[in-house]
Amino acid sequence: MKPLKNIMCLLITILSLNSCGVTYPKEDLISGLEKLVKKECNQDSKASIVGKTLYLDMQLDGLTSKDRETVLQAMHKVFVAAFATVRVILSSDSDIKYMVTTTYDPSKNTVFRIVRSIDDVKSSYYGRISHSDFESRNLLEIVGPSVAATTIDDRHDITEGEYVGRLLVSQMNMMSRTNPMFGALISMLQLQYVGIDSRTLILLVDEAAVINARVVPTIKNILHDELQTYSKKYNDPFDEIKVVTFKGEIVMRVSL
Repeated sequence: MKPLKNIMCLLITILSLNSCGVTYPKEDLISGLEKLVKKECNQDSKASIVGKTLYLDMQLDGLTSKDRETVLQAMHKVFVAAFATVRVILSSDSDIKYMVTTTYDPSKNTVFRIVRSIDDVKSSYYGRISHSDFESRNLLEIVGPSVAATTIDDRHDITEGEYVGRLLVSQMNMMSRTNPMFGALISMLQLQYVGIDSRTLILLVDEAAVINARVVPTIKNILHDELQTYSKKYNDPFDEIKVVTFKGEIVMRVSL
C-alpha cells in the first residue's frame, strides 16, 4: 500500500495550498476532474455526482495483464486518479462527502475501487485522528466477473452506515490476503457488503468458502473486535453482524 501512503502525504500539501481559495467551483467540478485525470494519467474518464458522492470511472487496459510491469503501471494510474479526485474535491466549494474511484478492464471482468470519506481526509490533516488511524480507514474493493459489470453501473449516494460496513469488509478481506495465520483459518473467504437492517450489518459469503467449524469462534472474535473498533470510530453505527449465504442461510452472527 506504499503508493496510497504517498498519495495521502501529498494530500496534506494540497490541503495547505488550497485552503485559501476555490480552484474547482462545484458547477465545474465534473469537467475539471475529467480534464485533470486526462492531463495527469493520459486517460479518459467519466465523472458523475449522486447526492454527496463523487464517482470517477476509468477503463484500464493493463489492469489484468499477465505482465507485472504493465499491471504496476496500471495501478499507478489508479492511485494518481484517486489522488486527483480527492484533490479536486478539496479544492472546490462542493459538499461532496464520499469519493469512489472505479477502474476496470475492457471486458468488465475485474473492478478495483478506492473509496474515501472526505471527512476522514480532513480529520487526518487537522490532527483529529492519527496517521495510523487514517491508514486503518483505507477502503479498497476488488470485484470479480460475477458482479463486476453490475458494480460498474451502480452509482448511488453512499450513507455513513454503508461506508462503515464496506470499510469493515475491506479490512477483513485484506487481512485474509495478507495475514498468513488468518488466511489459513479461512479458505476462499471473501466477504461482501449486503446492507443494513436496523443496526445489524449484513454480509455475504460465497457458498464455496470453506470455514472449518473449529475456527468459527476465532473468526467470530475477530469480527467482534473489528465491529467494536469501527463502531467506536464512526459513532457506534452497528450492534451486530450477520453473515449469510446467497440462499439466505445464516453462517454466523456476531454481537457487541
